[in-house]
Amino acid sequence: MQTGPTINITIPVFNRLEKTQQTILALRKTHQTIPFVITVVNNGSEPELSSRLLEFKKAGIIDNLFVLKRNMGIACAANLGWRLVEAPYYMKLDNDVVIHDKNWASKIFTLWRHGEPYSTIGGAYDYAMLTHFPGHVNTPDGILGLCLSNLPGHAILVPRHLSDILGYWNEDYGLYGAEDGDYGLRMNAAGYKQYYYNTESILTHIGVGDSHEYTRRGINKKEEWESVFTERNGTLGLFLVNALLYEHCARSWRVPQRYLVADIDSECRVHLKESQEYIEFRKGLDSIQRLMNNSQRKGKFDVLNHIEKYKSIIRSCCNVNNVLEHAS
Repeated sequence: MQTGPTINITIPVFNRLEKTQQTILALRKTHQTIPFVITVVNNGSEPELSSRLLEFKKAGIIDNLFVLKRNMGIACAANLGWRLVEAPYYMKLDNDVVIHDKNWASKIFTLWRHGEPYSTIGGAYDYAMLTHFPGHVNTPDGILGLCLSNLPGHAILVPRHLSDILGYWNEDYGLYGAEDGDYGLRMNAAGYKQYYYNTESILTHIGVGDSHEYTRRGINKKEEWESVFTERNGTLGLFLVNALLYEHCARSWRVPQRYLVADIDSECRVHLKESQEYIEFRKGLDSIQRLMNNSQRKGKFDVLNHIEKYKSIIRSCCNVNNVLEHAS
């Protein structure tokens, strides 16, 4: 019999004091018909917000708090909360999403039961997005939309029995890459369904278009995101390289984690170290990216003819076999 929470709701936080407070306090006021814990990962925020989060932890408003000394990127912070708190379901909630439906969890899970168990579910921004792809289902509990690309990462749910197969967010892409898009690539390559729920009656995304916290620190999220697809010199970005490798089974859909936990002190501060396995794996991945771009420049870009070579490179650079082994 399960005794712990059903959902581990992880909120990666980088500044935005007022929006972060609204997100956490609104969530805490919702019903626990489906039990959840609130896990906050402070991703190098400024002192005022850091102090407030410690107050929230002491008051029991948040259940788990992990503090990073500097901004390690969304994927790293979101993975930290995902890995350190055990629950059958993981939810990534951005710190600018206010849930106003007190029964949000029951409604989403009731709708989700009309889909396949090995699946993810995330919020459609509006009705048009909910019904955009063919295959959406009208159920007695609302429309279960079908996503054929990738789900937005602002309020997404992943069951543990699926993450046991596909792993966590990919940490290949820097501070503000495309970890949600990458998960969609792996879901599609593995043949798992991604579903939408309608967010309009459940939550409000209050931070859309808000880039002030980043621009004032010299972070251009748009440029960071674009370079994941196309490098500034016009060559293939790492997202497109990974897309080809996933599609042709040249690398595992269960990605290696870049950062490991070395220690957590009494002040909730987490000390990380870079995984040696990831360092070795990344050498191979970077080598493949160079080979693909050289082929593209020469006008001889043919993935299929080089797949075995790519697999061999990854094998030679990994302490473990990171090439996909199909389950029977």
